[in-house]
Amino acid sequence: MTNKKGNKTNKEKEDLFLERLAALSPAPDECDQSMIEAELRECGIDTDELRKDVHARLLRLANHDYITLDKECPPKLRDFLRQMRPPTPEEEAQREKARAASKISDLLSSIRSGIASALTSPAVQAQNPARGFRNKKTALTEKDRDLLKSQQAEIDAESDDEKP
Repeated sequence: MTNKKGNKTNKEKEDLFLERLAALSPAPDECDQSMIEAELRECGIDTDELRKDVHARLLRLANHDYITLDKECPPKLRDFLRQMRPPTPEEEAQREKARAASKISDLLSSIRSGIASALTSPAVQAQNPARGFRNKKTALTEKDRDLLKSQQAEIDAESDDEKP
């Protein structure tokens, strides 16, 4: 009987803790991780250090209250410890390497697109109809009609060349 009561008080304590935590922070769908990190930085809190400290404290608690007593660790605590585990130096190096590769790839693609746009002549660029041309709802201008006719003539000429 006392065991059920003890579980109930633990559940009440857990609910009270979660309610207080929810009152301190906005709803999860109202903000994202970067917004939370920015708010912590504004308060002068290093997010990596906070993560390491919280993980170390809860790991100490788990070791003291459960693991050393050969008891099962609560699922929420076990999941939290797994999720909040600080990255190892190897994982951090891999993450930095992937981030650097991504930045280099972005830089190279922007350089390629800049070179490609510089090498194409303005006359060729003017000949290509814009993407939104297909969905144009107003009447065609004379210039648009001429462009469409010339494009259609080129397509017809190419298709005539392919016929035996």
